[in-house]
Amino acid sequence: MPSNGPRSRAVHVLKKVLDTRWFDREMLAAELVVPVDMIDKFLDGSLPMPLDRQLCLALFVIERVPTLSRLGYQLRGQVKAAASFEAHTTATHASSPPGVGFR
Repeated sequence: MPSNGPRSRAVHVLKKVLDTRWFDREMLAAELVVPVDMIDKFLDGSLPMPLDRQLCLALFVIERVPTLSRLGYQLRGQVKAAASFEAHTTATHASSPPGVGFR
């Protein structure tokens, strides 16, 4: 069942790459090391793209699609942040920073 929510940045980048017509689904599937039908599932929202495949997509775009490299860097940054969050390496605090709420 396709998702009705907003598409992820990875799906947006994947669609942009396909829109260039420089690469087809088969080539992208080979680059992302997934079966071709998974590309369609990522695109229609029925399967979320795992972080490791998002990172592959980001690096592919940075290296091979210069017109979309900015999107590749943005996706890479988002993937790194998400991976840090999942690994619990981001700092969390029990209280607000000093001075917050005082004026």
